[in-house]
Amino acid sequence: MVLIGFGLFNMFMNLGPNATTFALPAEVFPSEIRSAGHGFAAGCGKLGAALGTFLFPVLLAGIGQAALLYAVAAACALGFLITLVFRVEPRGCSLEELSGVQATRLAPRVTPP
Repeated sequence: MVLIGFGLFNMFMNLGPNATTFALPAEVFPSEIRSAGHGFAAGCGKLGAALGTFLFPVLLAGIGQAALLYAVAAACALGFLITLVFRVEPRGCSLEELSGVQATRLAPRVTPP
């Protein structure tokens, strides 16, 4: 059960937040600052992981397990909504087309699954 649970956890993390951290900066930042954008995105992810590691036990003792898990679920939902609303749809565009001023002109589009 531990191996199956770890496998499922790893699969969902790599399909969701982990992939978003690495895929979106390559598509939304202009070529001139793309590496800085990657660094910023990775740094924010690492900072969030460090804060979560240290704050989770403190919050667990302070507000209880149920409230903390609801807060974590709400934070995940908020992150999903922010990503959904502010993403840039790169389908059919090259990275050169997405760079610079052109990336700011693209309106977020919902693509069918």
